Amino acid sequence: MRLLGPINSGIGAGGNNAATNNYTTTFQVVGRVAGIYVRYNHTCPAGTDVTVSTVGTSPAIPTQTLLSLVNANTDGLFLPRVLADDIVGAELSDLTSAEPIAISDFVKVLIAQANNGDSVDVWLLLE
Repeated sequence: MRLLGPINSGIGAGGNNAATNNYTTTFQVVGRVAGIYVRYNHTCPAGTDVTVSTVGTSPAIPTQTLLSLVNANTDGLFLPRVLADDIVGAELSDLTSAEPIAISDFVKVLIAQANNGDSVDVWLLLE
């Protein structure tokens, strides 16, 4: 396991409850995302949205959303998972546990509906 971060969204601008910004890593992140910790900075309102995703620029696979928090402002550790697929691409919904998300791409952290001066820090726990 290794910890990557913090990745800061950038300082929100655009008015209270409407401020937005985003930051994309300058390096490719490779591994399986075992966890994502989000810390809200400044005075993020309860309506703040945070999206952590891959960029999907060729030759990488298309964009994947790793975490989407809507109307939130509480720091926390999140353990996003996906269901595995069988050899014909069908989700194995009978499994009792889902798998960490595998990535090999640049990672983007987006903040929206925040206040001016707000930002978030994100740490990725990678396998």
